[in-house]
Amino acid sequence: MRNIKNILLAFLAGCSLHGICQTKSGENLLLIHSNEPIQFDKVNAVVISDAVKEIMRVSDIRVKKIIAGMKPGGGAGSTLVEYDLLSYDLNDLAMKLGLIAETFESDSSRDAANDGSQTLSNYWTSLILNKELYIAIKKFADQSLKNLKPNEQKFVTEQVRIFENNGMKLDSNDRKKLQIISDRLTGLGLEFDKNIATSRDSIIYTSSDLAGIPENVKKTWEISPGQYLIYINTPNLISILDNADVDSTRQNMMYKYKNRAYPENIKVLDSLLFYRYKYARLLGYKSFAAYALTDKMASYPKMVWDFENNLIEKLTPAENNDLASIRKIKHAMHPEQPDTIYTWDINYYKNKLLKSAYQLNPEEVREYFEMNQTISGLFEVYHQLFGISVRETRGLPVWYKKVRSFDMYLGEKKIGRFYFDLYPRKNKFTHFACFPVSQASQFNGKEVLPVAALICNFPEGAKGDPTLLDHSDVITLFHEFGHLVLHMLVRSNLASQPETMKPDFVEAPSQFLENFCWQYASLKIFAKNYKTGAVLPESLFKKMKASEHVLDAMYYMRQLYLGLIDFTFEDRYDSIKGMDLSSVSDNLWSIMHIPVQKGAHDIASFGHLNSYAANYYGYLWSRVFAEDIFSAFEKNGVMDPKTGMRYRKQILEVAGSVQEMDMLRNFLGREPNGDAFMKSLGL
Repeated sequence: MRNIKNILLAFLAGCSLHGICQTKSGENLLLIHSNEPIQFDKVNAVVISDAVKEIMRVSDIRVKKIIAGMKPGGGAGSTLVEYDLLSYDLNDLAMKLGLIAETFESDSSRDAANDGSQTLSNYWTSLILNKELYIAIKKFADQSLKNLKPNEQKFVTEQVRIFENNGMKLDSNDRKKLQIISDRLTGLGLEFDKNIATSRDSIIYTSSDLAGIPENVKKTWEISPGQYLIYINTPNLISILDNADVDSTRQNMMYKYKNRAYPENIKVLDSLLFYRYKYARLLGYKSFAAYALTDKMASYPKMVWDFENNLIEKLTPAENNDLASIRKIKHAMHPEQPDTIYTWDINYYKNKLLKSAYQLNPEEVREYFEMNQTISGLFEVYHQLFGISVRETRGLPVWYKKVRSFDMYLGEKKIGRFYFDLYPRKNKFTHFACFPVSQASQFNGKEVLPVAALICNFPEGAKGDPTLLDHSDVITLFHEFGHLVLHMLVRSNLASQPETMKPDFVEAPSQFLENFCWQYASLKIFAKNYKTGAVLPESLFKKMKASEHVLDAMYYMRQLYLGLIDFTFEDRYDSIKGMDLSSVSDNLWSIMHIPVQKGAHDIASFGHLNSYAANYYGYLWSRVFAEDIFSAFEKNGVMDPKTGMRYRKQILEVAGSVQEMDMLRNFLGREPNGDAFMKSLGL
């Protein structure tokens, strides 16, 4: 998942969340932009508060300069450069605050980061509603656009559109109303995310409850002989759903997981939807979805509904076949039980299906994906594809003792620094994402290198035991690292332009890389048995490959279900307002053709309803292009460095500077199409 925080999102859909502020040594730790390590260990609530105040002071000066009038064109002292730096500076701090709010151990630091994020977002709203600033930018566009470079023209055009889509068509009274609504939305979004991150629950099981759970996994939960305390988080959920023989164990674990942040987030979500609807209506749009699509490839709601409904229709027969296959397994194992498949059955009987029909034991596969070996192999695959190399660094200041740091190189030239925060802990972000921390920039001839972090929640081995990954975990790691590599490689002469891809395309460059986890040419580079060092046998790989699409239809149908929740909430709010939101989502569950879990409220912890509002469909929309991209590698050889280099230069290095369809045409040498995507769905 690309980490798109809600900070500034409604107002800067065309801007990246990055910034630059040329500050003197000794000034605020969060405002110093150099290639020295960020002093995360010295950041506290005071530093955060002071940084927010200072960045707004500097920004006020820049805004006055832009309004007063600056020179035309794109060089130093121009409106373009000054506005670019204004955007960069504010967004750079916003990114750092996003990381702090989601990862720091200190309550006061996280709270200060959340407060600072709201203040910055409110400030940005005031700028986007500043008519004098808009007039200055519009005047610059009218006078200078034709003389700018193509990427600069794209940037300026997008900024004018952002102003005009967010209030410049309104009178002063309505702009004030919009500011109030926007500020309220920012606060609600931060509250929604915080409630998920700080949700605390656990469950105690006995040895008999955990029949079927591997001993090495149980060992991490044991609190006394025969007693196991399991915290409700994603890795623990997966371990239970995959392996627990006792139905009630799986059912109770899923129930607890789906009720994270309930009931508080139901109320927050209801308010979010209400104020988004008001925001869009004030701007003249029928729904928030209609407003949100103005900067996306799917430019109006009907395109999204047609996309989702078409896939639902095509996948339904395959989904029914998937259900029949696991229903058959369940009946064979438990002829005394009804054949009904429940949500907590799917992973469990899929594992049984893999073992019986495909002779594939997931525990055997895990032995080839020890965490450190997998990370090294990940780096090597990306090195062979894109020519990058990675060196781990030691002793850098970090926000938590287990965080690891690395530098990335092209040849001998360092191009960026990144961090891995891999395992779950209290008060930490609960999903998997790349968090940009600082963007690459060029200012007065000096290059400031990008910084990013992968924030993940992989299951960690017990003390003294290796951390072994499921193959699905390896796919997740490849995906998220794809986001990070783009952040390291992308460049532009405009500091705030890189990575400003359309939100429903942004997953494609990472989704495409998931395919390399299903190719022996790439897996054999690093998949080695942690005990013997033996390379993954081709015979075992063939079993894995044969199972690649097992229950795919059910997986994609669930993605469509989540997209339906999001888009129903945002495009049909006027028909559901006043209704119980959980009931709405439960009704949409009918496309899954299995019973909904009663009393579960998973929308309370569905974080994408905040960060991906009216954009969850984008995961499948972007996969259309991801599979088309991979088809070029299949044609030329999946580990072909020439194709990898071409992809790096024509997509990764220019993302945000070139329109998405133009990037795809340049790389593919033809018009993009959905053939590879439909093939990947078995259609």
